[in-house]
Amino acid sequence: MASGNVFDGLKIAEFAWVIVGPATSRYFAEHGATVVKIESHRRLDTMRGTSPFAGGRPTVDGSMAYGRHNPNKYSVSIDLQSPGGQALAWELIEWADVMTESFSPGTMEKWSLGYEEVRQRRPDIIYLSSSMQGRGGPHSGYAGYGMNAVNLCGFTEVTGWPDRRPAAPHGAYTDYINTRFDALAIMAALEYRRRTGKGQYIEQSQFETSLHFFAPPVMDYFASGAVMERDGNRSAGAAPHGVFPGQGDDEWLAISIMDDAQWQSFCAAIGRPEIAADYPTLADRKRHEHALEGLVGEWTSRYLPAEAAAILRQAGVPCHGVARPRDVYEDPQLAARGYWQELEHPVMGPQKYEPQSSFILSKTPRRITKPSPCLGEHNEKVFKEFLGLSDDEIAGHIADGSITTELPGEFKASM
Repeated sequence: MASGNVFDGLKIAEFAWVIVGPATSRYFAEHGATVVKIESHRRLDTMRGTSPFAGGRPTVDGSMAYGRHNPNKYSVSIDLQSPGGQALAWELIEWADVMTESFSPGTMEKWSLGYEEVRQRRPDIIYLSSSMQGRGGPHSGYAGYGMNAVNLCGFTEVTGWPDRRPAAPHGAYTDYINTRFDALAIMAALEYRRRTGKGQYIEQSQFETSLHFFAPPVMDYFASGAVMERDGNRSAGAAPHGVFPGQGDDEWLAISIMDDAQWQSFCAAIGRPEIAADYPTLADRKRHEHALEGLVGEWTSRYLPAEAAAILRQAGVPCHGVARPRDVYEDPQLAARGYWQELEHPVMGPQKYEPQSSFILSKTPRRITKPSPCLGEHNEKVFKEFLGLSDDEIAGHIADGSITTELPGEFKASM
């Protein structure tokens, strides 16, 4: 890593997998921390089997879904179910300042790597555990991913159209929410340890953390008994508000009219100033929302989204064409700010990586210097240089299978 980053010297042992744990440590990896990801050929990180794959062919090292969450990291392959693998895990724990895990509650304890065991030997360790519903309670042991947790929180019930089935938010939504909280909690724990010398146990329920973003409708229910329902692309505080057809095949424009002044500007911009007075308030527009959406769609369909957006933005109306992934990759604003960083991956070839950090520190800016690691790519470097093991010790761990080197037959057949 380049010198001068805010987390230079910080060492993280990442026992976490999939999204929430790996995405959390990416913040620190982008700002100088040394992150070692503990994996195994015998049970792959789920993301290694998740598309998209380079060349459209599934391989253990060819998933850009995995790649998105793991640049700047080192990968070692350890069988945590074996005594030798657990011994190596302890070596990494002794080396680390922070350790993270995102397995179902009880998994780390099964391997004698739970917080209570770890703090006996490392009272200064900062230990993050993230699980779907936390520890304790009747549902603590339920395993699942963020795609499951969105249903627990109620996000799925309110997503979609009122006359159709619920439509869950895309992807593991709660994983991406929880990552932000986890990184902040680790930073607070690091500051606490700097002042006191003491470590911290950070225990997180994705369910509970994600409910933070559902607070307004929950509060509304307690206050008035109102139950939030699916409302498509509409918004209670804006009208018209939605996605409208543009000229061409599958072309769309998002428009959000937030107040009366914007409504008047919109009507003037489309050459219909007389209708502004017919629906002067938000309440008026909400009562006639269906008809107004038809009027808006009739106008937008005459133009390409970029053309309509240019007209409306000049009038001060919030809007933008609906971008496809290709449009995002080619976005001139992102290019001007150096958002995408291309790195050569040994299996996937040149790949564009975007930063995890949605901020740029003036004195210690984020850096992506290494692509996501291949499985076990850094075994020799980590075990020899970081932990000080001899060649004979490493060879012994490979011989007894505690350092894994090959995929089982069923994985080879599927990848």
